[in-house]
This record gives sequence, structure tokens and C-alpha cells, in this order.
Amino acid sequence: SASGTAAICPTTARPGPAGTNSSGTSAGALEYYSKLGLTGEYDLYEGEVAHKDLRYYTRVITEKAVDYVGRGADDDKPWLLNLNFTTPHWPWLADGDEEESARLTARIKAGEKGVLNHLDGGSLAKYKEMVEDLDRSVGEVLAALRRSGQERDTLVFFASDNGGERWSYQWPLTGAKFSLHEGGIRVPTIVRWPARLAPGQVSHEPVFTPDWTATLLELGGARPDPAHPLDGTSLAPYLLHGERLPERELFWRVRGERALRSGEWKYYRGQNGKDQLFNIPADPREQADRAGAEKELVARLRTAWEKVDATLLPYPEG
Repeated sequence: SASGTAAICPTTARPGPAGTNSSGTSAGALEYYSKLGLTGEYDLYEGEVAHKDLRYYTRVITEKAVDYVGRGADDDKPWLLNLNFTTPHWPWLADGDEEESARLTARIKAGEKGVLNHLDGGSLAKYKEMVEDLDRSVGEVLAALRRSGQERDTLVFFASDNGGERWSYQWPLTGAKFSLHEGGIRVPTIVRWPARLAPGQVSHEPVFTPDWTATLLELGGARPDPAHPLDGTSLAPYLLHGERLPERELFWRVRGERALRSGEWKYYRGQNGKDQLFNIPADPREQADRAGAEKELVARLRTAWEKVDATLLPYPEG
């Protein structure tokens, strides 16, 4: 049966937590057909066992998700599916691009480094094709949910992990993937739960990924271990009852950049080491640096960022 937890995704595929059915790749990218990973290894697994399937990767994991959702109709126990597509991540291959796949695979097997970045490939048309394929694949999973009779009582959460790169277009935002400007961290987030949430709503409240961990735990009736408090805040009271979100600060760091959001203000320091301050609702493109006029606020937000950072492991170099 489908009761329990399934992870069909990169980064969590092997080994999965006890009681978890896991399949996918152990990294964030792979060659879509050969399943060769970032270091040239075969990287498609069922649990801890290599799984041979040389079809287009998006087709493989979509089929597994559709099967898992369908089996959930045979069991009245709750279940969780974590489905993480790599599409439209590089390499820039759509379903049917076997010839380009073979070219990349041969280079990987020959020991060439950085092949999966596919810097000599892709186009706007190819990126569009991959995004549309992602849309169809999500639609297949939602159609399976509808057929199973579980649609009304199932919460569906869709989001991206970071802003786009190369072929995507972030206007009017500044920055892209690997940046803590809005173009690197502001991503689409869609939530659907027919039994509890009215459709067609739009929220402009800033949230970040740890909030969804806390939210899903609360909605599932679970509580975090007191010895390991969560970084995020549950959005359940806000989503279900319209309660105001508590005042809090959202923290980010990546490769020599730092950012902290507090209300309408965002503290940011880039690779040049300069502290900047932006009013995001008024200036989502982050072009009007208010640090000079709001020195006390910058100092407070910098201190808040450093307080959180001091509780974390050092960020790995390279």
C-alpha cells in the first residue's frame, strides 16, 4: 500500500530514512538518459540499490509518483510523497533528445569534467520545452490524485529551490541562482487543499523553506523534538484561520553572501563585503540602497544575522 512516506527525488534517494520508500538520484543533477551523475557515476537508485532505467528521467519519476498516489486509494492511512523534479535543470535535454544525450554521455565517460553544466548547449526554445514538460508531468500526478478519490483531502505544495539561471528571466528582480538578491531566492509557491483552502487566493507574505517544514509537521499532527527546535514558523494558523503571521526574521547565507529579511526591510551583503539595505515592497529590484540613511537599522539587522550564523556550522568553502 502507499501509506507511509515516499521520496522520489534528488539528494534524498540513498539511503532513505527508516520506513521511507526512496528512489531517484543522490545529487541535484544527472544526465537525463544515461543517469550519469556529477562525478561520472551511475546515479539512479531504488533505496540503496542501483536501478537500471535508461528512459528520460522525468518520465521515470513521474510514473513512480503516479503509481504511488494510485496505491494510496487502497489504504485509508495518511501518506506523504516528496517528489523533486530536476527539470528544467541543466543539462538542457528534453524528452526525445537522445542524440545530444549520447554526445554528453560519451564525454562524461571519457573523463571530461563539467559536462553536465552543458555550457555549449541549450536555447530558449529548449528551456521552454523542458518547463512545459515539467508542467505536464505535474499534471499527470494531479490527475492520478483526482482519479484516486483523494484530491479533496490532500494538500499539494509546489515550489522551486532557487531562482533561475542562463535561460530563465527574472525581471524585474535582480540576481539569479547562487545569489541572495531577490532573483536568486524569490520563487513560485503554490498550495492547494480543496477541503480547507479557498482557491484563487494570493499572498504577499514573505516566507522561506523552513516555514513549510514547520507547517507540514503541524498539519500532520506531529511536533518537533524539543532538543531540536525548528528554524521556521508554522503557517497553518495563517493559511487555515487567517491569523497574522508573527514578526520574525528570515535568514539566508550562500558562498560569501548573506541576507536577512525583517518585515519590509532586507539586509544584504554581497561578495564585495558592503552592507546594503532595501525596502523590498517598494523596491523589489533592490536598486535603492538605504543603508546610509538607516545606519541603526543596518546595524541591528547585521547583528541579528550574525547571531543566527554563530549557531550554524561554518559555510563550506569552494
